[in-house]
Amino acid sequence: MNTEIIRGRHRAPGRHNPLNELKLLARESAQPAMKAGAVVAATGGLVATFANPASADTLSPSSGDVAAAAGVDAAAPAAVGPATAAAPAASTALSKIGYAPAAQQAVAKRVAKPKPQVIEDVKVKTERAAAKAAAERKAAAQRASRDLTRKTLTTSTSSSKSSSNGSVPSASSGMRASSNWATDGQCTWGALNKWYQSEGYYPGGWTGNAMVWDTGAANAGYTVSGTPRTRSILVMEPGVHGSSSVGHVAWVTAVNGNEVTIVEMNALAGAYNYNTRTLTDGPGMRYIYAP
Repeated sequence: MNTEIIRGRHRAPGRHNPLNELKLLARESAQPAMKAGAVVAATGGLVATFANPASADTLSPSSGDVAAAAGVDAAAPAAVGPATAAAPAASTALSKIGYAPAAQQAVAKRVAKPKPQVIEDVKVKTERAAAKAAAERKAAAQRASRDLTRKTLTTSTSSSKSSSNGSVPSASSGMRASSNWATDGQCTWGALNKWYQSEGYYPGGWTGNAMVWDTGAANAGYTVSGTPRTRSILVMEPGVHGSSSVGHVAWVTAVNGNEVTIVEMNALAGAYNYNTRTLTDGPGMRYIYAP
């Protein structure tokens, strides 16, 4: 009788014990690398053997039941090797009712295109609004100041006329200038500036030093008189009330009899500065009337 010799390792009859299998593999492996591989392989078999089903949502029979039906030892692994991760279930009870897991929600958010957002620069908008408001307030203040000046001068002129200047001749309107044509800081510039604040325009049509302004204004169409009157430019000859060698001019703000109150630049307060004083009307003083 010929006995067939089968090469390889044979299990002893009886129930297979995975722990004994692991010890045997570790003992028989000569190289460290082979030992590690054997341990990993055996460990995979153990994991596959003792792992429970990942989901209870299945109607298929368990591996133990199948093995028992086939007459195979249920504790023995089908193959020796590293355990592999179970594939995710295609659907669960929650997904069937419309619930998406967190991973699916994250993917949906990445795929969705974000809506464009218009970002308004609040700081720039606020600064522009503040600048506009400041400009409007400045313009309103300038208009109010000019209106107040004209109202004050008009009231002063009316009262002065009724009390002491009943014989003042009517004034004629002469030529006009587009700007203050006198030298900055001088008495001539100051007188023209006061005229503009009162009347809203600059008189023009003549040039020269202060002492010749009465003649130049008369030639430009303005009324020039020796009778003092508010809303007029006082022209003084050299030496009159301390005038220089080129004369002096000032703006008349009040008249009381022969007392004339003026506002002048480049006199007691120096260049570019105004001061007020009251003078006695007399020779060498003439007045250019505003219409």
